[in-house]
Amino acid sequence: MYAKLFYLIIATFAVSILIVLYYSSLQSEEIYVKLIEEHDIEPSSNDLPQKLYDILDFKYVLNNKSLCTADTETLILVTSYFGNVEARSAMRRAFSREELDVMKIKRAFLLGIAPSDKYTSQKSVLDESRRFGDIIQGSFVEAYRNLTYKHTMGLRWAEQHCSNVKQVIKMDDDIVVNVEKIPDLLKSLGVPSSKNFIAGYVLRNMVPIREPANKWFVTQEEYDLSTYPPFVSGWFYVTNPYTCANLFNISQSMKYFWIDDTLITGILAEKLSIQHVDIKANFTLHSEILECCINDIRSKNLRCDILIGPNGGKTNLFYDFNTAIGICNLNLCPDRTVPLDKTCIVKRKETLGRGNPIVENYRLS
Repeated sequence: MYAKLFYLIIATFAVSILIVLYYSSLQSEEIYVKLIEEHDIEPSSNDLPQKLYDILDFKYVLNNKSLCTADTETLILVTSYFGNVEARSAMRRAFSREELDVMKIKRAFLLGIAPSDKYTSQKSVLDESRRFGDIIQGSFVEAYRNLTYKHTMGLRWAEQHCSNVKQVIKMDDDIVVNVEKIPDLLKSLGVPSSKNFIAGYVLRNMVPIREPANKWFVTQEEYDLSTYPPFVSGWFYVTNPYTCANLFNISQSMKYFWIDDTLITGILAEKLSIQHVDIKANFTLHSEILECCINDIRSKNLRCDILIGPNGGKTNLFYDFNTAIGICNLNLCPDRTVPLDKTCIVKRKETLGRGNPIVENYRLS
C-alpha cells in the first residue's frame, strides 16, 4: 500500500513538472509574439484604416538588425507570407548566405504574424530566424490587405539597419530571379546614392477596378481618381536607402491604400517627383518561359536571356532555375539567336466537362 502511494506521489510530481515546462514554453513564445489588440490590424474591405500605422505603435516581433555589414553593397527585401516556408527554403538552397556574401548581397524575408495558420507556428518561424538570421517580422497580422504594412516596414528597416548599402531590391517570394545576373543589372542601372530612384517593370495608365466582385475592387472612398499614377510592379524593383527613407517618411502622412505597389511606387513616388526607370525587357510574365529556359540549358546549352519572372505556384522553380543557370555558366553557353519567347512551346492543361484534363501544345509569344 505504501509502495503504491509512493509511486502515485512520484507520478503526480512528474506530471506537475511537465505542466510547468509546457506553460513556460508558451510564455517564452509569447515574448516574441505579443498579440496586442491594437496591432491586430486585419482590415476588411469595409473597414480600412485612414492612415498608415503610427510608427511609435509599431513593433518588430523578430528583428535581425545586424544582418547588414560594412561591406554589404546590396540588400534584397523579400515580402514573404508567414507560412511560405518552402518558398524561402528554395531561395536559400539556390543561394546560401555564404554565397550571397561573396557577391556582397544580404537577403531579408519580411513577415507578419499569423496566429491562425494551420501549418506553420510562431515557434517554427522563430527557429527559422535563429538558424538563418534573415527574418524580419512585424507586429501586424498577415492579410492580403495588409501588404502595405509589410512593404512599408521593409523600407523603414532598410533605412534603419542597412543605410550603408548602395542599392535595395524589393521582391516577392513567388518571383524567380537569375541571382548571378543581379550585379550586372545593378551596374547597368548606375543606382545613385543620394537621389530618389526606382527601377522596375513600369505600369502606366492603369485604372482602378470598380467591379465589386473583382479581387482588385477599389471603392471611390479608397481612391477617387480615374487613373493611377505610373508605378512599378511589386514583383521586383530596385531603389536605394535614400529613396526608402523618403518613401517611408511621406507614407506616414498619407491615407492608407491597400494595393501596396500602387501606393508606394506610384502615389508616394509621384509626391516625390520620382521618374521611374523601366527595365521590363528583363522580365517575363509567364513561368513557362522560365521552364523553357531550364529545358534549353539542359538539352541545348543555350543561354537564358530572362532575368525575372513568376514561379507559377511552383515554389521550387527558383532553385531549379538558378541551378540550371549554374550549369550554363560552367558550359559557357552561347547567346541565343532567336528570343526565347519566339521558340518556347509548353504544355497547357485545361479542365473541361467533368474534370478530364485536355493537354495541348501552345506557343508563348
